[in-house]
Amino acid sequence: MIRNLLISFFILVFLAGCSERKPKQITTGSNDPSHPGILVITGGHSYDTTEFCTMFRSMKELSFDTISHPHASGQLSSEGIYTYDVLVFYDYQPDQALEDSVLFQNLTHHGVPLLFLHHSICSCQRWEGFKEMLGGKYMMEGYGHDPSILSNYRHDLDLHIRIADGHHPVTDGLTDFDILDEGYSNISMTEGITPLLLTDNPQSSSPVAWINTFDQSTIICMMLGHDKHAYGNLAFQTFLSNSITWLARSDENYRSVLTKK
Repeated sequence: MIRNLLISFFILVFLAGCSERKPKQITTGSNDPSHPGILVITGGHSYDTTEFCTMFRSMKELSFDTISHPHASGQLSSEGIYTYDVLVFYDYQPDQALEDSVLFQNLTHHGVPLLFLHHSICSCQRWEGFKEMLGGKYMMEGYGHDPSILSNYRHDLDLHIRIADGHHPVTDGLTDFDILDEGYSNISMTEGITPLLLTDNPQSSSPVAWINTFDQSTIICMMLGHDKHAYGNLAFQTFLSNSITWLARSDENYRSVLTKK
């Protein structure tokens, strides 16, 4: 009896995390940019699930749904995806088929605001356009890349983060801060990105967060966010919340698409 009770308890604790819900139409987002509706895409990489979703639940200014691979691709190609104000990628899909790049090309053609967090920068290793879309890419071994451009990672770095542009709405309310996080180095970046957060740690590329535009979409990429140490960092939470709100408010191209759907 005690053994069964313990098993039931641990199952309930696990389910208290970020369980996947079938994405549904969110009306609060497209009608009220100050309260955006977002879809968080996960899958392919382990993470501190409970703490990750607790962080999003604490952001009362937004509504969110989650979906994980392999189900995410079907949702990303459906008409229902346009009911969300911002798509937040926290997935890890380096082996994603080249033909799946059409999913991103359709989203950016319609001006969907996109936010890429941490290990999502490693996805789509076979598609060169992924780097152009994000403004930077983690180059992995085994995909035919020049060895000189391969990226690296290092766990548990004490990163001092400097605000690159203190006047931008995304960095509003932020000052330079410290965070314990994983660092990515030798990231292949494109010209024309707008840096938001920088670090001088030699084991991490700088910048660690930036804005890019691709086709009709505005995109924010942030390399921070490996685990619960990052999720619990107040500055990280503020930057993430500001990014989502700014993306939802700023994309008039996408807003016009929503009104036609």
